[in-house]
Amino acid sequence: MDNLTTMTLTDELATKQDEIISGQESLNLSKIYDEINSLGILAKPIQDYFEMTQDEYYNSESDGKLNLLQLNEKLGSLSDRILTNHVDGYVDKDEINFTYNHENPTTDGIYDRKTDFNVLLYSLKVIGAVRAIAPNELKKALSKDAVLSLGLAAHALANN
Repeated sequence: MDNLTTMTLTDELATKQDEIISGQESLNLSKIYDEINSLGILAKPIQDYFEMTQDEYYNSESDGKLNLLQLNEKLGSLSDRILTNHVDGYVDKDEINFTYNHENPTTDGIYDRKTDFNVLLYSLKVIGAVRAIAPNELKKALSKDAVLSLGLAAHALANN
């Protein structure tokens, strides 16, 4: 995939924001999953992670940013998300730093589609900006848990 596909995807998502959040419009999961997979951060295709237990992921790939507290539960049911919210550094010096924060789309047992949509859209915008100018640095600096969170947010939006 070329380095502008992430930015193009965020533009498409942003134009359908209200419809996706309200549930009137479905996400194109295939396109989102292809984009996540094209980043080359995770060891497996994103679709393979939803049935994996939290323990399996923690012991094989997690970089420790996600709160994996119910280790016997499937990753697809995890409500913790890592939002990629900022990037700084120097591309010419191979110093790219992302900042992250936790988001939870479930409050008191009620799922909030807007939270997951924001995790997906905003994280992809930040990632896409770096990918457009420094794709090799992106692979070195981006958190696996943050990339997994993109898939978790899309998966939840499609199934709730």
